[in-house]
Amino acid sequence: MGVLALGGLATAAGVFLPLIPAGLASLFGVGPAWLIWGVASTVSLLAGLGLSTWAQAAAIRAAARDESAGDALRTGWNQTPAFALVLSLVMLAAGGGFVLLIVPGLALSALLFFAPFYQMDGEERGMGAVELSFARVKPVFVEVSVRLLLAGLIVWLPSWIPYVGWLIGPLWAPFGLVAAARLADDLKTMSPAPERPALGAAVGALSLVLVAAMFAVSLATTRAAFALYDSYASGRMELKAPDAATAQALLAVLQGHGTTEDRRRSMTYAIELSSSAAAAP
Repeated sequence: MGVLALGGLATAAGVFLPLIPAGLASLFGVGPAWLIWGVASTVSLLAGLGLSTWAQAAAIRAAARDESAGDALRTGWNQTPAFALVLSLVMLAAGGGFVLLIVPGLALSALLFFAPFYQMDGEERGMGAVELSFARVKPVFVEVSVRLLLAGLIVWLPSWIPYVGWLIGPLWAPFGLVAAARLADDLKTMSPAPERPALGAAVGALSLVLVAAMFAVSLATTRAAFALYDSYASGRMELKAPDAATAQALLAVLQGHGTTEDRRRSMTYAIELSSSAAAAP
């Protein structure tokens, strides 16, 4: 709990502190606003990404090892680059699996889940940690998947408690991390030791699938946006303003508290708008 709290505070500070001088510089007209906020946003993003990765590494170290919070934070800081590499490999492989009709992504998420734990424990590094997790989980895939699901449900349940759930959640969250660390240790005792496969080519292929899918979605979205703008700017399409009820539904959905009816009405309006753009000559 101490490591999670300190890591969270450090990440929040890394995200918000660069915005303070940017706000002051913009207020006093030191330079162009786009340049000031562009630099500040970039620094904020990089700081948040780096510090959050360190916080995750330290939290896994604290859950896996019987050491003080200070030792976990210090060791986690030194191991952050290697941890980031392993975490990236897992996310790329699982992400590519999700592109392939979701089910492979779910399976890979469980099979590769413990790679960061073995990395932080010092047992393996890089692709070796990914292959070790796969080899140990594969023979007991169903049992491990059920335990991970139960640990996640237990951590998630306090959020359903009215009024005080948001207070209990952060205090209860470390349970899932510690449970996963203990499960990673249990998998080390398997006998005979499972044979490790070579996964470098498979992870590379899944990574390419994910990158290609993201590029395709980005390209399609960009083309659709330009086509919509071109249709509107050239007068071939007349945008129909939403009525009062639809406008309220759109606002509620954007603010995150829309009802099922609000989401249905918003989706209907979006489909009508898209159909109008597609039908434009």
